Parts: sequence; structure tokens; C-alpha cells
Amino acid sequence: MKTNKTYIIAEVGPNHNGKIDIALEMIDKLSEIGVDAVKFQISNPENAYSLDSFKPDYQKIGDKSQSPIEMSKKYQLPFNAHKDLYKRCLEKKVDYICSAFEMDSLNFLWDNFDMPYFKIASGEIFTVDMLDFIASKEKPIILSTGMSTYDEIRVALNYLDKNKIKDITVLHCVSSYPAMAEDVNLNAMLELKRLFGYKVGLSDHSLGNEASIAAVALGATLIEKHVTLDKSWEGPDHQASSSIEEFADLVKSIRKVDLLMGIKDKVFTEKELEIKKAARKSIVTTHNLKKGDVIMREDICFKRPGIGISPIFVNELIGRVIKNDIDENRVVKEEDLI
Repeated sequence: MKTNKTYIIAEVGPNHNGKIDIALEMIDKLSEIGVDAVKFQISNPENAYSLDSFKPDYQKIGDKSQSPIEMSKKYQLPFNAHKDLYKRCLEKKVDYICSAFEMDSLNFLWDNFDMPYFKIASGEIFTVDMLDFIASKEKPIILSTGMSTYDEIRVALNYLDKNKIKDITVLHCVSSYPAMAEDVNLNAMLELKRLFGYKVGLSDHSLGNEASIAAVALGATLIEKHVTLDKSWEGPDHQASSSIEEFADLVKSIRKVDLLMGIKDKVFTEKELEIKKAARKSIVTTHNLKKGDVIMREDICFKRPGIGISPIFVNELIGRVIKNDIDENRVVKEEDLI
């Protein structure tokens, strides 16, 4: 039986700590555990941050840089290093995906790589120059919706897809690092599906795998989750990320849920069909019936197995004529009737 396969993105983001060898090692390790894509981030910090920018509290804890620009530079790879990442992803047969945070980086991605998706980060949901650029291209879109109201999401979707024809996956996301279980609110993912009609998924910032597994069971077609080689490293995202081992367990669990979810059609195994014959009931004689007898209600009852005429057709059987003698306590079959 064919099953729908959840698209799993391992979000490296800045967790390579600005080192190409770590980024390449992560691609190698993640490709071995069965992820569909490895995702990075790219930015020209001077174009993404003004001098008034500041770090949220979780970044102050995870990184000792004084300013967001300083922090971003520390954990960025040079643009051309992404060519090596893209090549390695091709070699390892996983998709390369990258979120851009300003137009220089978005143009670079478009000019150099054939990515399967544009990924719009939650913070860029109203960055209209980027939305306009992405809307003008024929490429599927992943839109994260952390920090956004339903009305704000509607505005962004109208920007991206005025004619409602694009392939868009809308990700429920809670932009906390980590997101607490009581804040994950997976029912909001279902509401995104109801309100907007696009495919939905989860950008999972919670600790553990339960949220992602539950999201797949609820109908998520895509899961994105942060991953690191070492949670103790300095950096903004390491502590809220999964280890490679934890991510491997997540992939196994999601693939099992994919199998369990199956398809919408009712499909029966040979074993189930065999049990059906044994467990269903048929119309059975209450006493010996002779050729020429007319069947009355008192002549029949309902007993296993289900190899004869179903009890659901009892009213159609009343009044029919016996063609062959049938012994007591035997299944009535169509060939025994006129």
C-alpha cells in the first residue's frame, strides 16, 4: 500500500558556527539518517540589521556577542561556501534548502541553486521586497508563521499567491527557543488548514520529538526541526536543537507514523479477508429444507461463517424457493435457490 511520505527538513541554520567543515559534516551525518532536506540560513548582516537592532533574550543566553550584527557575522558562512554545501547535498542525495534574510542573499540563492522550495522565515513574513520576488517565481514555497496572527498570515498569503494557484506549505510555528509543550498548540496547525486551504506542517522548536510526531498524525506534510552536533556549543540555537541521535529517532518515528496513517481508501489484507469470512455471519437453516420449499422467516437464522448470503439480505430471501435440499444448520447459498 502506497503511503504519503512526510517531508523532513533538518534545520542546521547557524549551528555550523560559521565553519564549513562542521556544515559539511552535518550534511553527511544527516543524509545517513534519512532526512529529505538539510536547511541553512544566509544573510548579509548589514542589510538585515539596522543600528537599532537588538537580540532577544534567548540569543543573549546562547551567544555572548554584543550586537545582532556581530552575532550574525560570527555564525555566517561566506556566500560562496554555500556552493560547497549545495554540491555536498547533491552528492548525498538530500535537498539543499536555505532561508534568506535580505535581497542580496535571496538573489544569490536564486542565481546559483535549484532549490525545491523558497523558505520564508517567520520574521520575514512582511518583508515585501522578498515576498514580491518569491511571488514572481514558479517555485513551491514554505511559509513559517511564528509570531503571526491569522489576519497577518492572510495578508502574506495574498501577497504570495493572489490567484490561489501556488504550491505553498504553511508551517505552524511557535517562535520560542525552546517552545514549551503547553505553548505548542498543534490545533492551530489544523486551523491554518481550515482557514487557508494550503498544505500545512510544523516548524518545531520544542524539546523532544512528541510535537513533530503528533503533527504528522494530525496531517502535517512537512516537519522542520533544528539540529546540532553539540548542544553545549556557544551559539543562538544549539540548546534548543536536537542532537543527531535524537533527530535519527525522530525520522524513524515519523516514517512509522507515515506507515500507520496509510491512505484514505479502505484496503484489506489477505489475512483480513480470511478473517472476514470466518467472523461474519450468513443466513443458515434452522431445520432441513426440501426442494420446492418456500423460505419462511422461521426457516432461517444467522450464524458464522460469512461464506453464504449475508443477513443484511434476509428480507429479499423470504419467499424464495429451494432448488436443492439443504440440511439443518447449513449455510444457505445462492446456488441452492431458484
